[in-house]
Amino acid sequence: MGASLGAAVVFFVAGILFWGGFNTVMEATNSMKFCSTACHEMSWVHEEYLDRPHYQNATGVGATCSDCHVPDSWGPKMVRKIEASREVWHWMLGTINTKEKFEGKRLQLAENVWRSMLRTDSRECRNCHDWSAMDLEQQAPRAAREHARAFEQGQTCIECHQGIAHELPQDWDESPVWAYRFEHDEPVTDLPERGEPAMSLEAEELGEAVAAEGDIAATLDWSDVPALDVTLFLPGQASIEWIQDGSSHGGGRAFSFGDRCVWCHAGEEAQIGALATSAEKIETYDLGDKRGHIPMTVQASFDDDYLFMRFQWEAGEHAPLPFVDGGRMDPDNPMKLTVSFADERVDMADRGGCWASCHHDSTYMPDAPEAEALAQSELAERLDMMNGVTKYLSESRSEIEIRGRRGAARGGWDKLKDEAEIAELLGGGVYLDIARYKSGAELTESGYILEQRHLSESEAVVMTATEENGVWTAYLTRALRTGVEGDKPLATDRKYSFNVALHDDYAASRFHHVSWQYGLAFDAEIPGDFEEDMVEINATRIAR
Repeated sequence: MGASLGAAVVFFVAGILFWGGFNTVMEATNSMKFCSTACHEMSWVHEEYLDRPHYQNATGVGATCSDCHVPDSWGPKMVRKIEASREVWHWMLGTINTKEKFEGKRLQLAENVWRSMLRTDSRECRNCHDWSAMDLEQQAPRAAREHARAFEQGQTCIECHQGIAHELPQDWDESPVWAYRFEHDEPVTDLPERGEPAMSLEAEELGEAVAAEGDIAATLDWSDVPALDVTLFLPGQASIEWIQDGSSHGGGRAFSFGDRCVWCHAGEEAQIGALATSAEKIETYDLGDKRGHIPMTVQASFDDDYLFMRFQWEAGEHAPLPFVDGGRMDPDNPMKLTVSFADERVDMADRGGCWASCHHDSTYMPDAPEAEALAQSELAERLDMMNGVTKYLSESRSEIEIRGRRGAARGGWDKLKDEAEIAELLGGGVYLDIARYKSGAELTESGYILEQRHLSESEAVVMTATEENGVWTAYLTRALRTGVEGDKPLATDRKYSFNVALHDDYAASRFHHVSWQYGLAFDAEIPGDFEEDMVEINATRIAR
């Protein structure tokens, strides 16, 4: 009896020691020190992790390496530890014992993790994040929309949150693991493959030619017309290709589903402008002390013949652009104000508005062609490329490269369709209507963007602007139907995409402040005539 009791005590104590030692080893191999500095091959990814929100964030709640890479449950945890024996073997072989070797295998290693997380429905993510505990109303609009869509479609965390803790491998978006997510980004070759415009290509009814009666808008009483507070911002080099490329722009997938830019980014204008002025992520030019964003108020009214608009914003101090001799790109014009209108005929205008005309190969953009290539191109006879590639619509090209795979230039400036096809698009209303005021010359220009930008003096569109006590006030008087090809005929029972752009402080080309795409309607019942989240500017009917 005594021997049996003694043996039991020995086994009991041995069991405690074994279990305690086993758990100690488990905890040690799950520690941050073991995963980071104790293991040479992990030191590089540990440095990346220190700059990511899983390490440092506003709440102070972080996630360590083991939180994301080792299951909590005992069974799966043991399986993962056994699998880790292969990593010990490769450590002994020196498979990734230099940063160069590691980078050479980064994609393969990332794919292993992605596949594992897809198999387990992002199990380790959901140890902390729970769908049922998410309050979407407290989330940023962008996150709330994406989470709601992901829940409806049965997606799992890793399908959207790659690279949350480490840098993404080069060409990660071409991995077969994610091929299905980027199918919508494949370059397209012609309009039918892009999908026909929501409105058929029937000839627009332009109406009879109209000459504006003058600067009517400046004579109106605007005190009872609602004002929309908007914030213009510097867009940098964020082209329509960049917007659609989910590997560069996290909202690319949402955009492909039809989400409007303003739904996700309203309220972020100052931060986006700061990214441009600091030459981070979306800008490569030194913009000096140029202000990144400009608050503006916009008002709109109309009668049976005209649309009237008023814009007000504060003038800023002169901030010379370092890359321009004299600091002024357009020394003759302290300010230029541009407005644009489009309908459903223009692809992506219902989400991005005039952004549909901003391409990665336009002037001052990353893939802008060299002057020699422009001069030697046979398109020099059809396009005005004196100052480089102007804005154009994707519909005017036979092919658009969106993602720049294998070093290809993004855009499609040199893939111009033939003249008959361009004429058909213009006659069918596939263009972006623009009007611009040049403060130095006190000149209003009107025109459109299709295969390139077209502008000329207008008799049916009048814009004026004055600066008083440091505040600019600009007015637009525009005939609803001008009778001019390229001026969008505006029907008061329909909705249009509207944008405003400001070339502030002698700016030119793409160095303007822009708005999001806004929905413009005419005294509409909302909700009723249109959904509430589709119209921001509801023009007020007035009597003159």
